Amino acid sequence: MKNTTIAMIALLSAAVLSGAQEALSVEQAVRTALAGNAGLIRSRIDLEAAGRAVDVSWNGLVPSLSAGAGASRPNGSESAMYGLAQASLMLSPSLLSAGKKARLSYETALLAYGTEERNLELSVRKAYHSLGLSRKNMTLIEQSIASAQKSYDQAEAKRKAGLAPELDALSALVTLEKLKPTLESARLSYDDALDAFRVLLGLDAGASVHLAAAVDVEINSVDIAGIQAASPDVAALEAQLAEARLVLSDAKRSVYSPSLSLSASYQPTHAMDTWSDSGSVSASVSFSLDDLLPGSSARSAAATALETVAKLESRLSAARNGAVMKINSLVKRIEQSRSSLKSKRLNETLAEKTYRLTEEAYRFGTKDLLSLQSARDSLAQARLDVSEEAYTLQAAVLDLEYTLGVPFGTLGRQS
Repeated sequence: MKNTTIAMIALLSAAVLSGAQEALSVEQAVRTALAGNAGLIRSRIDLEAAGRAVDVSWNGLVPSLSAGAGASRPNGSESAMYGLAQASLMLSPSLLSAGKKARLSYETALLAYGTEERNLELSVRKAYHSLGLSRKNMTLIEQSIASAQKSYDQAEAKRKAGLAPELDALSALVTLEKLKPTLESARLSYDDALDAFRVLLGLDAGASVHLAAAVDVEINSVDIAGIQAASPDVAALEAQLAEARLVLSDAKRSVYSPSLSLSASYQPTHAMDTWSDSGSVSASVSFSLDDLLPGSSARSAAATALETVAKLESRLSAARNGAVMKINSLVKRIEQSRSSLKSKRLNETLAEKTYRLTEEAYRFGTKDLLSLQSARDSLAQARLDVSEEAYTLQAAVLDLEYTLGVPFGTLGRQS
């Protein structure tokens, strides 16, 4: 199923690379990134290697086998032929726990891969909405240029009719020309952000990317009651701690536990037209006395493993507390942003009405050009404030969903 999903995503990526004009939605962008992001592909290879290590972790319990044959002919004697078969097995505490260690390592790698996937998805969604904000900003600048052009045309017409001084027309022209470099700068910034977005998606440089039109999503009050937080960062640390505790257990056992060696051999010999057989079976137990010394490598390894466990326990405790504080902070930030967005939308409505009335008054000569320019600037800023606050709210909700470990799109959406 996983291969089928990747194949489907690859087809989507191919469509984007071929320059298809179909708009790319945020969900399509996420799927494309999960299939084509270079860093995630490398992590996927590492995960597959960890899976293979689990499959072969029992190899240490397979005896070493060898077989051979030979012939000899001493001077003055008849030739002799012989064969030799040997089997041996060495058992130690670390060998017996190798399978469990490999399994824990794989689970740790799997969680790390899942965390990287979530990080990538978060980055893609934020970048997608940021690009949408940049496009809105460019549209607002274009609207400001159109309004400035209209103001200049009106001022020039009044100047020619002797109803306005030449200074008004010149001032309107300067305002118009100042906006044009601003638009070019915004376009360059957008192009740079789009290049970075292509890298996230794993697309070639210059690949055609057409984003879907931005849709304003109404964010409701966020209710996290009943949601069991499952922070990816906390889960990854828990897996690392479990692995470190197993390493510590192995290190302690290696100091006091013996090693068991088993071997068997069989040697048939043919000499002087007679077959003879010989063989042996042996078992031995060995114990390293050096490991009992305070400064031995085994004891040092155990001490290091203990320190690693203590550090991870401290990091895990801090991560859990940090996750709780971050969740509370994000919930407060979301509510504050919702309130701020509502206020800024009211301000946008006021600025639109003020601009229309000022423009009408300017046409009738009851308002000067400076008042019109001020009203236009206030409207442009009000619209930009709304767009930026809407993005801030979306980003905060995405951060909260990531920290809680819930699917993106779960919180604050209309039912």
